[in-house]
Amino acid sequence: MLLSEANDDGLHAACTAWLGDRAVVLEPLAADAFSGAMVARVRTGDPEGDLVLKSFAATARPRITWVHGLMGHLRESGCREVPAVVAARCGGTIIEAADGSAWEAVRFVSGRATAEPSAAQARAAAATVARLHLAAAAWPIAAGRVGVPPAVTRRIDQASRLRDAAWDRLADSPLARTPLGDAVAARLATAAAVGRDVGLEAALRRVASERVAPVPLHAVLRDLWWSHVLFASDDPARVSGVIDFHAAAIDTPATDLARLLGSWPRGPLISLATGWGDALEAYEAARPLIPEERRLVPWLDATATIFGLDNWFRWILLEGRRFERSARALERVDRLVGRLPEAVAWLNAQRAGV
Repeated sequence: MLLSEANDDGLHAACTAWLGDRAVVLEPLAADAFSGAMVARVRTGDPEGDLVLKSFAATARPRITWVHGLMGHLRESGCREVPAVVAARCGGTIIEAADGSAWEAVRFVSGRATAEPSAAQARAAAATVARLHLAAAAWPIAAGRVGVPPAVTRRIDQASRLRDAAWDRLADSPLARTPLGDAVAARLATAAAVGRDVGLEAALRRVASERVAPVPLHAVLRDLWWSHVLFASDDPARVSGVIDFHAAAIDTPATDLARLLGSWPRGPLISLATGWGDALEAYEAARPLIPEERRLVPWLDATATIFGLDNWFRWILLEGRRFERSARALERVDRLVGRLPEAVAWLNAQRAGV
């Protein structure tokens, strides 16, 4: 649609901030399934390429500034798969609209994401992630250091809380009395039953007692899902872009590997190292993992299944969060419920020394 046909004041303001009164064509992209942010492609006809505008709450401005700094550093370090952040006409990379929304603009990246990558695509993606990590570790604003990963300490704490407040207790929440709440409550009942059958309590004890050695820490993406890695249309084995950096924070690089490789399919009870061993080798060809990082990749993958479910159940049944695309939320919950047995089995096998 043309800009004149858009009915969102914030989007109008964002277009004007970057492009003035130019005639442009807007292509609303699917709103972020979980954050609800508005995302639109702006077809400008410029040789530099189209823009992608994205909205945020105005309170997110300090965080957006940090993320833009990271993205700029990565591109300056040669990671051209990172979208270029584009400054508005005022010179800043963030503008605030009268409706209270904050906006950014990045260059549109052409490519196709796939949930089932070929072996060549998996290797290319892992090698790209390794280059991103090497560059991020040298970012002066958040120089690499050694410490206990925040992702691990959060999951240790969450394991203790989940042991004290089992999922069964959430089923009676009054917030469950909505279509989405009812659907999630049914899945909670299934997950709780599966957890009892496969030994979830023992796995939680194992996680709560976890002791992790310090590992390298620096800026990582943290939400490196399969849909955030784009492959070139003219060369499907080449990564053309890595998108959506707004969950980035200081943590272990193992979080990105666990997130990305864990989002790809593999058979039940097959570990990441077995299912995607070639991808890990491609990563290590550029950035070798120390033994503790290597151990953390499957640990973070297994615990992400358990605590991802816990997050979803609490967000919807306790906090009453609503999602514009509830079907996507239910798909994510279903996927986690399906992987719960293998995650618990892996953790309990580690407990037994297997």
